[in-house]
Amino acid sequence: MAKLFFVVLCLLGIAFLFLCVNIILHKNGTFHSEDVGANEAMRSRGIHCYRTQDRLAQADKSKITDMMK
Repeated sequence: MAKLFFVVLCLLGIAFLFLCVNIILHKNGTFHSEDVGANEAMRSRGIHCYRTQDRLAQADKSKITDMMK
């Protein structure tokens, strides 16, 4: 049982090292932000994060209700 535990522990350690390779070898050791609001390509297409889209929708809704009065 202990032998199996150490084998699994070694395999997990190797898998963790492979996952860390991208961070270790990547410039500055960081990933690019994949958040919609921080992505330049999304911003150029006019796509916003859900909070910004909700805020814009609420602003449009208030304009429509103002016109209805």
